[in-house]
Amino acid sequence: MFRAVQSVRSLSTTAACRQDLIQQTFVTKIREIAKNAGNLANSDPAVKKALQEELNRLATKFQLANADVVSKLPANFETAKVDSAVQSALEGQTLAQLIEGVKKEHSEYIASRDAKKAEQAARNAALKQ
Repeated sequence: MFRAVQSVRSLSTTAACRQDLIQQTFVTKIREIAKNAGNLANSDPAVKKALQEELNRLATKFQLANADVVSKLPANFETAKVDSAVQSALEGQTLAQLIEGVKKEHSEYIASRDAKKAEQAARNAALKQ
């Protein structure tokens, strides 16, 4: 019994140590990225080269003087106005107005259905006589 408890305890402490190592590695990587301030150009020479090639490609595509001009271009993007599907379904009406309209249509449907049933019953009564 004592061995089983001891083995379970050792497994749980081993798992905790392993988790601590993973957490520590994760925190270290986050701190490293924060230290670079997210600047990809400082991370790796291959990344620097790819970035420079992309900037040169854009400069030639848009007929700019050099790649430095590309990084200084304004990047002002307008936020698109997206209409909600609910708002378009409401068509400027409030929810209470829509509910009232549905209740009105329902009552009209019930009245027309009852009228048809009464008409059918009258025909059946006339045929039986």
